[in-house]
Amino acid sequence: MKVRRPYFDRLVPLVFGMLLLAGAVGIAYGLMDIAWVGLFLSAAAVALGLATGGRLVRDAVVPFRVDVDSHGLSVRIPKLNRHLLWDEVAAVVLADAPATADAPATAVRRMLRGPRLLLVPAAGVSLGVPLTEKSPVDGQAAVELFELGEVAYKEDQFTRDLALLAGERFHPLFRPPIPPTSGVPLRHFPDQTDRARLKRWLDRRRALLFVGWYLLVLVPLLSLTIVATQHKELLGGIVLVVSLVVVGIVTTVVRHFTESCRDLLDDEARIDGTDLVIGAGPESPRISLVSGIVTVRQPGQLKGFGEAWVLARSADEEPPVPVLLLADPRTGLLRDRDDLRALEAVLRDSADERDRAAGRQLDELASQAPTSVASPARPSAGAQPSRVHATALWQASKGVGRAVVLLGVVVTVMIAGGWVVEETTVVGPALIVSAIGMFVVWIVYAVYRVVVLLRALLMLVARVFR
Repeated sequence: MKVRRPYFDRLVPLVFGMLLLAGAVGIAYGLMDIAWVGLFLSAAAVALGLATGGRLVRDAVVPFRVDVDSHGLSVRIPKLNRHLLWDEVAAVVLADAPATADAPATAVRRMLRGPRLLLVPAAGVSLGVPLTEKSPVDGQAAVELFELGEVAYKEDQFTRDLALLAGERFHPLFRPPIPPTSGVPLRHFPDQTDRARLKRWLDRRRALLFVGWYLLVLVPLLSLTIVATQHKELLGGIVLVVSLVVVGIVTTVVRHFTESCRDLLDDEARIDGTDLVIGAGPESPRISLVSGIVTVRQPGQLKGFGEAWVLARSADEEPPVPVLLLADPRTGLLRDRDDLRALEAVLRDSADERDRAAGRQLDELASQAPTSVASPARPSAGAQPSRVHATALWQASKGVGRAVVLLGVVVTVMIAGGWVVEETTVVGPALIVSAIGMFVVWIVYAVYRVVVLLRALLMLVARVFR
């Protein structure tokens, strides 16, 4: 059992720390040419850069290795560097952060801390460091090794592995955020293989819609704005305003068309009493199945869902809101029969005819649906296989590709503005300013996508060398 800090969590502080140190050195070098008026502020900036950057770099490069086997554990962390046999260890405790009445800032910091691992040495064994903590098991003095959120290990996998190696010495006393267990959990749909195919299908459809939006909406409207501006600037201004409205409306429609189906793919769902609960958290949204707002939508009735039957929330005078996929949008394959029967059992007892009608529709679908032998339980949260990391890397690469493609939109607007900037006093500069604003937003998006890509790459490399 090898416990390490995530490589990404070390790389980011290292990079930012090096940037801060370089900036501080640069400012210090420039102090020779600064008048005495700005000397104090420059010196403060240098001190802050050196202190913050040095701390980040130190935290990134400091050794952090905890190896556990059947003989004992080897700890090499900033506060402790020691190899201990199990006979020298009284207990290892995975416990919550203590609730104390500290000062407000400290109290907030403790509230945000996750479970932490405490080491209690055996009687007569000195660790050479202060034992500042107390074991929640019996009050013995202990040292905190690390917080579980600091390391690249899933909580349930960490608990299983450490319990196997430490035996009776291990005490898991933390309270993990366990999703509510009441109700009937519905299976993940589609399953992992079909979900991957469905996401590829959605990606291709999104790419085609983007090309259509670019060639049939953006470029024609910009061209029309240029022609109108060259004829008369007032006319060009009117066309520009109308074009902005049209582009905004079409963009919103296209985004809703491409993202509404994807939003339902990874949602967990369960039936709790007469409610359909979307999500795993205690504050997850609930949709009542007996209040007359649930309908079953056939393929084609909701745009963007392909061949899927969809369970939707549809109040009077409001557009339907999809809440659960009943069939695969790509193939039309129905959800598992047991899931459909569970939904139908709630709807058929409703006092509202609309709910009972939806239940009858589900009953018809259930008679055609397959029966799965798989358990509705969710996939294990343990160590993820390399294929998962490779898939994450591929998805992150596609995100960077989308950022590169979106740069073309910014360049197109900039070219349109440059085309008429010398002939107009309003339209051309307005297009240039719009392009600059779009470029700033694009930079933020591109940096985010690159960071996600680097994280996925580092996680894959870490998996290979772990």
